[in-house]
Amino acid sequence: MPVKMTLESKLAFSLPWARQVLGMVVFAGVSVLTWKALNSRISRYPSSGKRKPTHVSSLSDVSDAAETEFIFDATKNQEFVTQKLNAKEVKISRILSNRLMPYREQSCRGTSVSRANFTPSGLENDRQWCIVDASSHLIITARAFPKVGMIQDETDSCGGRLEVAFPAESGCETFYVPLKPTINVLKTWNIIDDCSVHSFTDIDGYITEPHPASPDKDSALCSATLSHFFGKQVHLMYKGPRFRPSPPTWSFPELDVHVNYQDAYPLLVVSEESFRSVKNMVSKWSEEQDKDELKNLDTDSLVLERYRPNIVFEGASVPFAEDMWKEITITSTSTAEATSFTLVAKCTRCMLPNIDPASGVRNMSVPSKPLLKFRTGLDPGRLEDACFGCNAVPVKEGVLSVGDVVSVQTWGYV
Repeated sequence: MPVKMTLESKLAFSLPWARQVLGMVVFAGVSVLTWKALNSRISRYPSSGKRKPTHVSSLSDVSDAAETEFIFDATKNQEFVTQKLNAKEVKISRILSNRLMPYREQSCRGTSVSRANFTPSGLENDRQWCIVDASSHLIITARAFPKVGMIQDETDSCGGRLEVAFPAESGCETFYVPLKPTINVLKTWNIIDDCSVHSFTDIDGYITEPHPASPDKDSALCSATLSHFFGKQVHLMYKGPRFRPSPPTWSFPELDVHVNYQDAYPLLVVSEESFRSVKNMVSKWSEEQDKDELKNLDTDSLVLERYRPNIVFEGASVPFAEDMWKEITITSTSTAEATSFTLVAKCTRCMLPNIDPASGVRNMSVPSKPLLKFRTGLDPGRLEDACFGCNAVPVKEGVLSVGDVVSVQTWGYV
């Protein structure tokens, strides 16, 4: 049956020029809207020829200066920002180390300390131990076994033993292991040389035995207790002598440093200001959700320990200042000795911070989904991943204390 064409359809199909004109009108409209959007975005960025340098002499001035200059805007032109900061046209002073946190066993709960020795491999005893599957030799992390985050370790007052404790309801007894086993002790322990985690293989370690002064002399005590806790056969491992190199990063393709059982790099540094901003991001995201369990979340449960930082700073007065640090020095308040730290990469985030360390329960949405909304596109090698904190490498060994002064030596993106 023939189709009756309207006047509009006749014009559209019988007059080619009408279609061309319509296309030109649409293109022009889109172009105008795009130009306005770009112009609005560009107008936020100050021209170095039109603004006077902003000198910040006190912490109270930092936020206003940063807001005026858009220095800490992640979408800012990187070259412009780096020029501004390296020219010291924006100065930030009195950034202090606020918390020091080693995690002696991989994925277990950390401990806040006031003083910590460090080497280029990280804080002393940080991730010196891990737990491995007795059969596969896969290193157990909280990503696969959230309850591992409920295990707590402490050093005793004499510093010679590591105490490994469990939740009361687990029925597992606390045990003690040597904090610094001697070479002669290590010779008596069995070694496993093919442990693996993620894409890293051939990681070695000693099957840890109890401290010689322990009441229970059973050499299998540590493995037996942990196996009962996990419901499968596992071992507690003490890092072996084989060097484990960190992987190269986008900014440091020839990175030469080794670690213990850390995921990849010696240190993770964050700022209190960044952490508070992340909590605000979570609150904002939560308010936009429809599900009752996601609305009005209690952000007080999102403790900083979930993100497993080693060094926490405070004093920049703006969030994510560490995103633009390439090299910093930390100066001891007691000895005035300064040590350099190189920031080698942003820390891309997995689901580990979603686990409540107090309960071992994983939330499938928080904080990972808010971070994916607000903190992606920052790591040049993994633009799709959310970032919070930066991985750092000390250039030498030394001592850190809470209250040490942080100075930014080189600004830029890593």
